[in-house]
Amino acid sequence: MICTLLLLLEAGEWNLVKKRNGITVYTREVEGSDFLAFRGEAVVEGSVDALVAILYDTPNAPAWIHDCSFGMTLEEMSFEENYIFQIYDLPFPVSNRQVILHSQLTYNQEGARLDTKEANSFCENSDNSRCQKVKDEDLIEITRSRGYYLFTRTGEKGTKVIWQQHIEPGGSIPDWLANALVVDIPYNSLLKLKELVKDEKYRNMTKIELEKMWLVQQRRFH
Repeated sequence: MICTLLLLLEAGEWNLVKKRNGITVYTREVEGSDFLAFRGEAVVEGSVDALVAILYDTPNAPAWIHDCSFGMTLEEMSFEENYIFQIYDLPFPVSNRQVILHSQLTYNQEGARLDTKEANSFCENSDNSRCQKVKDEDLIEITRSRGYYLFTRTGEKGTKVIWQQHIEPGGSIPDWLANALVVDIPYNSLLKLKELVKDEKYRNMTKIELEKMWLVQQRRFH
């Protein structure tokens, strides 16, 4: 699955569309899709573990992910594998969107990587009580959302962040908004991430502490 995803995301040429405040954003076409993929890059003053902690703090996703208004973990399969639910508030008159994502985390000597892929059917035959939130919202589903976050250590205090994603928002969306989002989502999100990673809640996080926090949450719901 991951190999297929990589082939899809690595097809085509990246075009530089924005470079400001230490953040670089690229876009490119994806074969068979009307929507561009984006790639945002930045170097942040924070550790790999602090960044992973931010990604795992799903209720706080609205604090940094552009247009995200709600986030929660639906199912803790293991520390490395989770299902999460997000809601996005889009500008009027476009309807809001929702998506369930399957996330998979891997650590290596250089840092960490978290892959995400849409999994909107997760709650269809599930007795997970948290799926009721998904059913209650009943918004337009983001039909495709595939990509990854790559965190690579650049020194004692620095981490290079790459966020690459291809999203098909489902339903009807005007061209001007679609074109704006592939720039605004990575740029505004990474701009907030650069500040959030310095927060006391995350900045001293270690992998061991993060695993303990995840285990507490897992036990609470199982």
